Amino acid sequence: MLTILCAMQPEADAIIAALDLTPAPTPWPTTLPPNLWTNNNHNLTLVTNGYDPRTNANLIGTTPATFATQLLINHLNPKLILIAGAAGGCSQATSIGQTFLIEKAYHHDRRIPLPEFTHYAHGPEQLHAPTNIDLPRATISTGNALDTLDHELDFFKQHNITVKDMETASIAWTASLHNTKTMAIRSITDFYDHPTPENQFLKNFDLALTNLADSISTILPNLLSTNA
Repeated sequence: MLTILCAMQPEADAIIAALDLTPAPTPWPTTLPPNLWTNNNHNLTLVTNGYDPRTNANLIGTTPATFATQLLINHLNPKLILIAGAAGGCSQATSIGQTFLIEKAYHHDRRIPLPEFTHYAHGPEQLHAPTNIDLPRATISTGNALDTLDHELDFFKQHNITVKDMETASIAWTASLHNTKTMAIRSITDFYDHPTPENQFLKNFDLALTNLADSISTILPNLLSTNA
């Protein structure tokens, strides 16, 4: 089985429509936030992090992503997790609406200046990036803020990072504990080196997620044939 994992419901909506997925009962307690969709053949599922029960906000960020990953591995046991969603990009290396296959993921806001924690703090986490997927490739970094600090921009340059998000590295780390393959496809909504990325995010969200759904629809037959 292949499981697509999205943080936000609006990220998932275009994919659900493109793949004709339907809601399914969750095999985990209904008091837990993540939600589930499946296809008619039951060889493809989609999970979202769900909504915060206190505020009804979409559960974005590393903590909900880690929880959803552990939950879906325990209950669905997928051969492959496909992370899908929006991301920020470098204005010099990406374009709005461009979709990337991610090769590795760093953690940019885990600042632990002790020698023995260097690799743990920053990674990278390796991702499955098949050579027959016809998408541009990039390195991503994960953190829990929409804005980007100056020293984080320096970190991005040091590691040739051109895409930024809030979940990928944490999902990849959690899945690696179970030897579960993880892919990530991200579509650019905003430039993280722009003064107001939040405005770009809102303006370009629909375009980026439509392009993301198109890319997933294109590569999905190949992924299902090798991860059924």
